[in-house]
Amino acid sequence: MLIRSVIDFLDKPTIRPIDDGYKMLKPINWIIMVLGFLIGCPSLVYGQPSHCTSQELIIFNCSIGKKIASVCASHSLSPQSGYLQYRFGVVGSPELIIPNRKIPPNHSVSGNTLTFAGGGGAYLRFIRKRYHYIVYTAIGRGWGEKSGVSVEKNGQRLSNFICRDQPISELGTDLWEQIGITKDTNDFDLP
Repeated sequence: MLIRSVIDFLDKPTIRPIDDGYKMLKPINWIIMVLGFLIGCPSLVYGQPSHCTSQELIIFNCSIGKKIASVCASHSLSPQSGYLQYRFGVVGSPELIIPNRKIPPNHSVSGNTLTFAGGGGAYLRFIRKRYHYIVYTAIGRGWGEKSGVSVEKNGQRLSNFICRDQPISELGTDLWEQIGITKDTNDFDLP
């Protein structure tokens, strides 16, 4: 009985205004339209603003005060094709993009995992000259979850920006293997 009621509801037309009159739409069409819109806007699906476009994958994203840190990727990401970029700044106007061209990730980024008693983590390191921008997520017994962006110059930490919300993160060995990320040989101590 309940299933029949749902089917009847979804099958009933509703009225939608258009420029030259009204068009009848069934509720199922509304649902399909809304889902299509949400799928095309990943930042709305996740409920967070992002520097990634609807044609990109969100690999990492978090709010750092008024600014956003995002790692965006093309859908066709592999060691030889696609791109992976770190973007930082105000939504719609990032002040930093690494690499500045959309190139395969084989030389512009490295990554690694972290192991702790009762937890672990992962990070990506983006390099621009002497500056390193490391996006990370981790969890450990006794201190909980940590995520953010660490900035280093010549091997010394200059600053650490902590995510103010729950980050979106696809960081980890599955990603590294899929896109051929170079294993990071630098030391990274979780802040």
